[in-house]
Amino acid sequence: MSIGSRSELTSGYFLLVRAASDESSIAACPLTHQVQMLCKLKNIEPLIMPFNIQKKSKKFLEINSTGKVPVLVHQVNEDEALVLDDPPLIAKYLEELYPDPPIGSKSKEAIVAGSDIFQKFCALIKNQDPSKEAGMKAALLRKMEALDSLLKSTNGAFMEGDSLRFSDCSLLPKLLLVRVAAKELKGVEIPARLKGVWRYIHAGEKQSVFLETRPSNELIKEHWSRHFAAPIIEGYEKDY
Repeated sequence: MSIGSRSELTSGYFLLVRAASDESSIAACPLTHQVQMLCKLKNIEPLIMPFNIQKKSKKFLEINSTGKVPVLVHQVNEDEALVLDDPPLIAKYLEELYPDPPIGSKSKEAIVAGSDIFQKFCALIKNQDPSKEAGMKAALLRKMEALDSLLKSTNGAFMEGDSLRFSDCSLLPKLLLVRVAAKELKGVEIPARLKGVWRYIHAGEKQSVFLETRPSNELIKEHWSRHFAAPIIEGYEKDY
């Protein structure tokens, strides 16, 4: 299988991602942000190809029949390509090919921290029942408080030390959505008293790996407001 011209295959890597409403920009999907960070950490610059996955074009399904995004494609040669559509598998594959710097996470607690928060965020964003709003905001806050305690117990700037790992590539994009989308759409802000969380956020913001892959606030608000009154996009609430 070949998905690009010979000139496009100089790096051999392609990243198929969810497109924003203009169908050319990259949507504010935390999984896309996560995989972009993983690639940056391994000094890989894939050709990024935004797709409108609601239309599920023939070209897209030929590459990845599951319809999931993001998808990292490694074009091994003109006729052979490896297709990976799961962030942990992508991280494992890149780690095997490029051991330095190491990005693997050893702490299960660190890995699931982002998923726990994101599940509560998704539930709050899609909620349309005013009677449940306060309870959902409180549930998200409890997860943020638990994260704060976890971060205060860690040794280093990040989840597992002073270097970014897989767990950070999962958590930082999700905290960004809470900071921007939850505030703009639901009036929820991360309390200043959660000093461990804010220290972690500020440490992440100093990393080029995060900043160079970060969606703009405008794209975040546009993306999540489109799904504000609709079911959360398939796959977003899975525990990665």
